[in-house]
Amino acid sequence: MSSENLNPVQKEAVDYSDGHLIILAGAGSGKTRVLTSKIARIIGRGLAEPWQVLAMTFTNKAAGEMRERVERMLPGKGSRVRMGTFHSVCAWILRREAHHLGFNENFTIYDADDQKTLMRRLLKGRGISTRITPGIALSYISRCKNDGVTAEEASESASSARDRELAEVYGAYQERLRDSGAFDFDDLLTGVLTLFRQYPDVRNGYASRFSHILVDEYQDTNRVQHELLRELASRGAMVTVVGDDDQSIYSWRGACVENILEFEKDFPGTRMIRLEENYRSKGNILRGAASLVSFNLRRHGKTLWTRQDPGPPVRVKCLYNEQEEAEWILGEIEELLEDGSCPSDSIAILYRTNAQSRQFETACRRRGIRYEVVGSQRFYERMEIKDIIAYLRVLLNHEDRLSLERIINKPGRGLGTKGREAFFDFVDGNGTDPLDAMMMAGGIDGVSSRAASALRDLGLWYRKAAEMTAGGAAALEVVDSLLETTGLAARYDSGDVTDQSRLENIEEFRRSVLEYDQAAPEGGLPGFMTEVSLATTVDDYEGRDSGRIALMTLHCAKGLEFNTVFIAGLEEGMLPFIRPGEYAPSDIEEERRLLYVGMTRAMERLVLTFTLNRIRAGVRQSGPSRFLEEIAAGESRIPPADRDLPGEITSSDDDVDTGIDYRIGNLIRHPRYGRGIVRKAVRNGSEWRITVDFGFDEPKTLVTGYVPIPVIKERADAGDMDQ
Repeated sequence: MSSENLNPVQKEAVDYSDGHLIILAGAGSGKTRVLTSKIARIIGRGLAEPWQVLAMTFTNKAAGEMRERVERMLPGKGSRVRMGTFHSVCAWILRREAHHLGFNENFTIYDADDQKTLMRRLLKGRGISTRITPGIALSYISRCKNDGVTAEEASESASSARDRELAEVYGAYQERLRDSGAFDFDDLLTGVLTLFRQYPDVRNGYASRFSHILVDEYQDTNRVQHELLRELASRGAMVTVVGDDDQSIYSWRGACVENILEFEKDFPGTRMIRLEENYRSKGNILRGAASLVSFNLRRHGKTLWTRQDPGPPVRVKCLYNEQEEAEWILGEIEELLEDGSCPSDSIAILYRTNAQSRQFETACRRRGIRYEVVGSQRFYERMEIKDIIAYLRVLLNHEDRLSLERIINKPGRGLGTKGREAFFDFVDGNGTDPLDAMMMAGGIDGVSSRAASALRDLGLWYRKAAEMTAGGAAALEVVDSLLETTGLAARYDSGDVTDQSRLENIEEFRRSVLEYDQAAPEGGLPGFMTEVSLATTVDDYEGRDSGRIALMTLHCAKGLEFNTVFIAGLEEGMLPFIRPGEYAPSDIEEERRLLYVGMTRAMERLVLTFTLNRIRAGVRQSGPSRFLEEIAAGESRIPPADRDLPGEITSSDDDVDTGIDYRIGNLIRHPRYGRGIVRKAVRNGSEWRITVDFGFDEPKTLVTGYVPIPVIKERADAGDMDQ
């Protein structure tokens, strides 16, 4: 493989082969190129055969891109590298080894919707405190699993009545999963870790298979993933991890930034190489983002730089409220679209919470601007698609009660509430396979003759489909047989607009099955179902050529890039999304990293907005975000209130009231520091440089053209500072 497209530091990382390696890859520094080049170099130099290389990342889209690049570099070999997400690699292992844990190879993988349905039913039947919702219970269980804590261990360590209830729910939830022959997403990881620790021979088999292991986005790994890497590398594999501690933003779902900060403790002799040249963003964007993240203390540290020109200034805009914010941003986007300076599918509006999307969606519809909300309902979570998937799950795993209950009377088979109860009582009472019970439904008391006939027809189809699947039939062949036999598509033939949309979705589903059959003809229906189960919302995002602007949370934006980015809601309480007194320093650092990720998605233009009167959950926000001052502070790390704003950070002329004349003795109110008395005031063009006594050890010097600093009293009196 040629190294002409690599800079010297990238080439150093690709060529290094003397031990474990951390590639500390700053935003936009070409890490995917380095990672794929390193895989190709390992194989091209004969350091390993393709099947001896394991490469893991965090989205199917990223894994697919890596696979395509390696295959282009090494035609005929790249496709033989074991490459995928952590979850897909673990699913691959479990499909081969799950019998050790008492599961069959065609276990079901429950998605978030399935988990909520299961949890709702479980809580309803156990008399658990109404304060424990399905969301609270599932978050607790996920945190436990990501930390490697079993239900038994959670119960033993519970120190309060609430914790004991949650631990009890955790145990019951795991029992229900096992009864249904199902894993949830977290179980894919913990299941393999349990397998490796209980069966060393199985672990050694996989650990001996791989001589080189490469992991992308290592800052996003949780404790279980870190332990899995240790197990897989236990037979001497050389490990390379690529990541950026400044982009660790998923602690709420178990990500542990210490995994990358302390990697050398578990992998002694590790070398670190920093990729610091940024190829994505203009200089002003990069400087503002670098200034922001430099305020974090827990980081390896790096100095990003670019050969690009500074580009347009980073703009900061103050609006009255969230409605005005949405209208202003969409007005700016309209201008960009009208003058042709940026295509719509290279524009993104980013925000901290999903609830913020509503104002932007309303403004888009009002102006006729096409948009896509990324991270909303996934294609595979639509009702008509979930129905098809539930049928297919039961085909592969007869024990999947959740899926069977979903489809047993869909389309209608005359099986009412009593008939359903009678059917499942028969299954449970006799230990009968559900598909066999369908063939015997005529003899079940409480099941009508019409329902019994329909269930027998369904059982016959399942027998036929099982033979097709066992015979190696293509996944689409089974799906088409299902649609034709059950009438799942025909039920939407009404001509209604909604029904027409559902038919289009079903046809799109068929296309996805066909594409899978063409890409992996040996996978069949089991392979397709595994791929569907592991899909993510970001994988659904079309991106370029979609003709739509993107609306998404900052978390969803990770890994993407856009010509122009608007980040809305930079207020205390919104971003950072934390109340004073309710956070640890590590929480603020993660919020700062989250904004840093959002800023570094922008290539050409970056606009930051905040409002004076946003109300969230009935609470008014508390002024502009502290992060705005940190962005403006520059790289010298002089406290932000003691600096002029750097030239690349600007605000619009109408952002704040520029008609104020400041005088010594004025009582002012700053959105962050509160009330203060002006001790010195100097005009500089349209701005003022004022020195203010806020009652701290030293007065602070502020520039007024950045955030509103109103005069609330012409002359301060004694006691004004205490009000």
